[in-house]
Amino acid sequence: MNFKNFLPAILANVSATLSEILLMASSAWLIASAAWHPPISALSIGITLVRTAGISRAALRYADRFLSHKIIFKLLDDLRQKIFLQAAQIFPLKSGRAHEGELLHALTVKADLLKDFLPRVVLPLSTAALVTILLTYFLFEPLKIFALMLPTIFFANLILIAFKQADSSDYRGKILDFNDGCDELKIFGTEPAIKSLNRAAKNFGAENFKLTARQINFDTAFQVLNCAGFFFILLKLGAVADTIALTVWTLIFLATLEIFAQIPIAIRTWKKILSCQLKPFPLKADSWKLKATISTLKAIEIKNLNFGYGGENIFDNFSLTIERGEKIAIVGESGCGKTTLLFLLMKLFPPDAGTISIGGTIAASTFTNVIFSASIRENFRMLHENIPDDEIFSALKLVGLDDFDIDAQIGEDGANLSGGERNRLQVALAVAQNSEILILDEPTAGLDKICAENLIQNLIALKNRTLIIITHDSNYFSDLRRLELVH
Repeated sequence: MNFKNFLPAILANVSATLSEILLMASSAWLIASAAWHPPISALSIGITLVRTAGISRAALRYADRFLSHKIIFKLLDDLRQKIFLQAAQIFPLKSGRAHEGELLHALTVKADLLKDFLPRVVLPLSTAALVTILLTYFLFEPLKIFALMLPTIFFANLILIAFKQADSSDYRGKILDFNDGCDELKIFGTEPAIKSLNRAAKNFGAENFKLTARQINFDTAFQVLNCAGFFFILLKLGAVADTIALTVWTLIFLATLEIFAQIPIAIRTWKKILSCQLKPFPLKADSWKLKATISTLKAIEIKNLNFGYGGENIFDNFSLTIERGEKIAIVGESGCGKTTLLFLLMKLFPPDAGTISIGGTIAASTFTNVIFSASIRENFRMLHENIPDDEIFSALKLVGLDDFDIDAQIGEDGANLSGGERNRLQVALAVAQNSEILILDEPTAGLDKICAENLIQNLIALKNRTLIIITHDSNYFSDLRRLELVH
């Protein structure tokens, strides 16, 4: 966002601060001059000024809050849009959980930092700077060159805090790492590692306490230095100003000290934002320029496919043709690229090179698909809007789940189903789409021999469907053409 978008909030904040200083100054004048028995008219003016400053302060603080929040929400909207556009380029997250973490970090930590940028950085620093300039202007006549003490104090705060090295600790990373694996450590009875977790927790708490104490001591030291600097200015004023003026300036300086107290927080927040800027996620520049899917007279036609991630090449100049209506089993050991091929066919991954031509609509089922925490009927209708019940029953019958109550709640991610039932429900959801190409990843996982054989025969009997079954076990697929992938 352009800096000029901050100007309304800055003006409101500075105006509110000046009205607060005016309130302090007018109150000080009223209290100090009352002892001299001024005319009633002068006291009336003073009282009116105090009331006006108090009301103005309240109104301007409200305007400050309103404008600040309005701009903050606009900043967050801009950030979310930026993150979304970047995420749209890399979804699915081909390089794995590292980028998932980056995206989550951008949506949480970086968004919070940006949210703090206006109220905790821009407003405190701009207000402190403008108040310093204004007070220096009014102090210049009585103090001459000594009036420059005030901007000297201001810049000393900025420079010393900006160049202070941030405290760092790896205790947080250690405790989070141990905590993530705590259940596994308990399961395997790794007692030393569990003790290490406890030690890491204690160390983290102690170190965090030390960091907080150092920060408090540092801020307190700066407050003492600021007080010393303002006291020096008051000493110089005492030599040239009367009692009333000195009283007024004393309360003005007390208000200014409160403003300067926000500078350390503003600088630290600014440094965090600078060290945590939203950068574009790594993305191969030409990865989406390749045509991942184009039409073909075949069901599927792959030519010279290259694909890999994590520095490992999964497919190297790979080609495959599947005819319309063909039934094929893609067989291979874990890690050979079976599921990756499914993701490529479903356009979840863009190929690094080569083309994937699709000759029809695709429906797919994988054992990693999420099942909605609802009834079976609602699961079908979330994926296939307005699907009639007879089609739901037909799909369930094909996979051997026709005796299920479709209105029964199946729990979070299918928690009330067995592994085999959950897998068969995923197959039924894919079958119900009536697509021309049906891709099933390990459809017989968790099934006994009879259930597995019945499921495969029912799938093979589907007419006008190209069937692609991805499996590591080819015992049930003797009636299908076999393609073996080698890692």
